[in-house]
Amino acid sequence: MESQDNIIKGHCPNCGSGRKAFIRSKHVVDLADDGDGTAASDTGMILECCGCERVYFRRDYWFSEWDTLGQHPITLEEVMEPGVETTYWPAPIARRRPRWIEQLEEADRGLGDLLTEMYTALDNGLRVVSAIAVRTVFDRASELLGINPALTFKQKLDSLGAKGKISIDEAGTLEVLVDAGSAAAHRGWRPETKELNTMVDLLESFLHRSLILDEGIARLKAAVPPKPKRSKT
Repeated sequence: MESQDNIIKGHCPNCGSGRKAFIRSKHVVDLADDGDGTAASDTGMILECCGCERVYFRRDYWFSEWDTLGQHPITLEEVMEPGVETTYWPAPIARRRPRWIEQLEEADRGLGDLLTEMYTALDNGLRVVSAIAVRTVFDRASELLGINPALTFKQKLDSLGAKGKISIDEAGTLEVLVDAGSAAAHRGWRPETKELNTMVDLLESFLHRSLILDEGIARLKAAVPPKPKRSKT
């Protein structure tokens, strides 16, 4: 029976936030002040999720200057809330991967690696890197659809339209997507989280329709038996 003192709530990579975990190892480093009256501590913990048994790492960094005054929810008395910055490794998932992503990873390793890097950058809050990765994933996906990788992005969109892979409306949205990625790579643009999620929404929609759904429709068409010919009377 595990002691409750050995259990803490953490962010499990599998189960999400607020999940109970066993503290399997803990190390605290007290950082002496430099004579300015401040103090800090650095705490590292190896945790094991009580549910799925996933092992992960948690770091709590406390700095006295980050402490704030708060209010007790019951007594309404003023209480000091410690200023602690908590981080986890692996980083908590910022965006759930669609289940069909696994099909793309299995079908093409290059595309799979790019998708892994894109979602990892998203999880770690690397917004500029994520935006550039979105554009790069689109580039690889268009190549898999038979588009010459040496073409410009505008020419790639025109070729996708000519092949019937995208509609006129979709070409417009993808042009915005590509331009956003170029702005992050060459014009110093750092998208907000909401803007970045919109970019990934557009990319996932394109990947699902052009690489997953089209192939599924082709298989469905091949599986459906043809209509019987009517006999002439």
